[in-house]
Amino acid sequence: MSILRDGISLSIAEGWNVISNDSIGNNAYYFSAERVGKKATGLITITWINKVEDPEKTMLLIQKTMKNANIYRNPGIEFTAIGNENFELFKTKNCHYSAIVKEQKVEGYIFVFNASGKTISLFFQTGLDDKKINFKAFELLKQTFNCRD
Repeated sequence: MSILRDGISLSIAEGWNVISNDSIGNNAYYFSAERVGKKATGLITITWINKVEDPEKTMLLIQKTMKNANIYRNPGIEFTAIGNENFELFKTKNCHYSAIVKEQKVEGYIFVFNASGKTISLFFQTGLDDKKINFKAFELLKQTFNCRD
Protein backbone atom coordinates (compact mmCIF):
# COMPACT_ATOMS: atom_id res chain seq x y z
CA MET A 1 0.00 0.00 0.00
CA SER A 2 1.31 3.45 -0.91
CA ILE A 3 0.58 6.66 0.97
CA LEU A 4 0.88 10.18 -0.47
CA ARG A 5 -0.06 13.23 1.59
CA ASP A 6 1.28 16.79 1.83
CA GLY A 7 4.33 15.91 -0.27
CA ILE A 8 5.23 12.88 1.86
CA SER A 9 5.16 9.48 0.17
CA LEU A 10 5.89 6.00 1.49
CA SER A 11 4.92 2.36 1.14
CA ILE A 12 3.59 0.02 3.81
CA ALA A 13 4.16 -3.73 3.53
CA GLU A 14 1.43 -6.32 2.98
CA GLY A 15 0.03 -7.67 6.23
CA TRP A 16 -0.10 -4.26 7.87
CA ASN A 17 -3.28 -2.31 8.62
CA VAL A 18 -3.61 1.45 8.76
CA ILE A 19 -5.01 2.33 12.18
CA SER A 20 -4.86 6.11 11.87
CA ASN A 21 -4.56 8.43 8.89
CA ASP A 22 -5.71 11.84 10.11
CA SER A 23 -5.02 15.54 10.02
CA ILE A 24 -4.43 17.19 13.38
CA GLY A 25 -5.92 20.64 12.87
CA ASN A 26 -4.64 22.51 9.83
CA ASN A 27 -0.91 22.17 10.47
CA ALA A 28 -0.14 18.59 11.45
CA TYR A 29 -0.72 15.00 10.40
CA TYR A 30 -0.69 11.59 12.10
CA PHE A 31 -0.32 8.21 10.38
CA SER A 32 -0.04 4.85 12.10
CA ALA A 33 -0.02 1.22 10.94
CA GLU A 34 0.35 -2.07 12.75
CA ARG A 35 1.14 -5.57 11.63
CA VAL A 36 -1.83 -7.91 11.81
CA GLY A 37 -1.82 -11.40 13.26
CA LYS A 38 -1.77 -13.19 16.56
CA LYS A 39 1.04 -11.85 18.77
CA ALA A 40 2.10 -9.35 16.05
CA THR A 41 3.97 -6.43 17.63
CA GLY A 42 4.95 -4.25 14.67
CA LEU A 43 3.97 -0.58 14.87
CA ILE A 44 4.86 2.29 12.56
CA THR A 45 3.88 5.86 13.39
CA ILE A 46 4.65 8.98 11.37
CA THR A 47 3.75 12.48 12.43
CA TRP A 48 4.60 15.81 10.93
CA ILE A 49 3.91 19.45 11.53
CA ASN A 50 4.01 21.96 8.74
CA LYS A 51 6.72 24.12 10.29
CA VAL A 52 10.36 23.73 11.18
CA GLU A 53 11.10 22.90 14.82
CA ASP A 54 14.38 21.92 16.46
CA PRO A 55 14.58 18.10 16.02
CA GLU A 56 16.37 17.57 19.34
CA LYS A 57 13.77 19.58 21.29
CA THR A 58 11.04 17.67 19.45
CA MET A 59 12.72 14.38 20.42
CA LEU A 60 12.85 15.41 24.09
CA LEU A 61 9.14 16.28 23.98
CA ILE A 62 8.34 12.91 22.39
CA GLN A 63 10.32 11.10 25.08
CA LYS A 64 8.55 13.01 27.85
CA THR A 65 5.15 12.21 26.32
CA MET A 66 6.02 8.52 26.01
CA LYS A 67 7.27 8.33 29.62
CA ASN A 68 3.88 9.64 30.75
CA ALA A 69 1.81 7.35 28.48
CA ASN A 70 -0.07 4.64 30.36
CA ILE A 71 1.01 1.90 27.94
CA TYR A 72 4.70 2.46 28.84
CA ARG A 73 4.31 3.24 32.56
CA ASN A 74 4.65 -0.21 34.03
CA PRO A 75 7.53 -1.01 34.41
CA GLY A 76 8.59 2.08 32.43
CA ILE A 77 10.44 2.96 29.26
CA GLU A 78 14.17 3.46 28.77
CA PHE A 79 15.75 5.61 26.06
CA THR A 80 19.28 5.69 24.71
CA ALA A 81 21.03 9.02 24.36
CA ILE A 82 19.90 11.12 21.41
CA GLY A 83 22.26 10.63 18.49
CA ASN A 84 22.69 11.58 14.85
CA GLU A 85 21.85 9.08 12.14
CA ASN A 86 20.88 9.23 8.50
CA PHE A 87 17.45 7.97 7.53
CA GLU A 88 18.23 7.38 3.87
CA LEU A 89 18.93 10.92 2.57
CA PHE A 90 17.73 12.75 5.71
CA LYS A 91 20.00 13.71 8.61
CA THR A 92 18.08 12.93 11.77
CA LYS A 93 18.16 13.03 15.53
CA ASN A 94 17.44 9.52 16.70
CA CYS A 95 17.16 7.31 19.74
CA HIS A 96 16.23 3.76 20.63
CA TYR A 97 13.95 2.67 23.44
CA SER A 98 12.84 -0.48 25.22
CA ALA A 99 9.79 -1.21 27.32
CA ILE A 100 7.35 -3.92 28.29
CA VAL A 101 3.94 -3.62 26.60
CA LYS A 102 1.18 -6.13 27.31
CA GLU A 103 3.72 -8.47 28.93
CA GLN A 104 5.99 -8.42 25.86
CA LYS A 105 9.38 -6.77 25.65
CA VAL A 106 9.42 -4.27 22.80
CA GLU A 107 12.08 -2.05 21.35
CA GLY A 108 11.66 0.97 19.21
CA TYR A 109 13.47 3.50 17.10
CA ILE A 110 12.57 7.16 16.76
CA PHE A 111 13.85 9.51 14.06
CA VAL A 112 13.13 13.27 13.99
CA PHE A 113 14.19 15.59 11.19
CA ASN A 114 13.30 18.60 9.10
CA ALA A 115 12.45 18.39 5.40
CA SER A 116 10.51 20.62 3.00
CA GLY A 117 9.41 23.03 5.74
CA LYS A 118 8.15 20.21 7.98
CA THR A 119 9.27 18.58 11.22
CA ILE A 120 8.82 14.82 10.80
CA SER A 121 8.96 12.07 13.40
CA LEU A 122 9.07 8.37 12.55
CA PHE A 123 8.57 5.57 15.09
CA PHE A 124 9.25 1.89 14.54
CA GLN A 125 8.35 -0.53 17.33
CA THR A 126 8.75 -4.31 17.45
CA GLY A 127 8.69 -7.18 19.87
CA LEU A 128 11.58 -9.61 19.96
CA ASP A 129 9.71 -12.65 18.63
CA ASP A 130 8.66 -11.06 15.33
CA LYS A 131 11.50 -8.58 14.95
CA LYS A 132 12.76 -10.05 11.67
CA ILE A 133 9.42 -9.76 9.85
CA ASN A 134 8.78 -6.27 11.27
CA PHE A 135 12.19 -5.06 10.16
CA LYS A 136 11.38 -6.04 6.57
CA ALA A 137 8.42 -3.63 6.72
CA PHE A 138 10.55 -0.94 8.36
CA GLU A 139 13.14 -1.29 5.60
CA LEU A 140 10.46 -0.97 2.91
CA LEU A 141 9.22 2.24 4.48
CA LYS A 142 12.78 3.55 4.81
CA GLN A 143 13.54 2.79 1.14
CA THR A 144 10.33 4.33 -0.18
CA PHE A 145 10.00 7.34 2.16
CA ASN A 146 10.26 10.70 0.44
CA CYS A 147 9.36 14.28 1.26
CA ARG A 148 8.89 17.02 -1.35
CA ASP A 149 7.49 20.51 -1.31
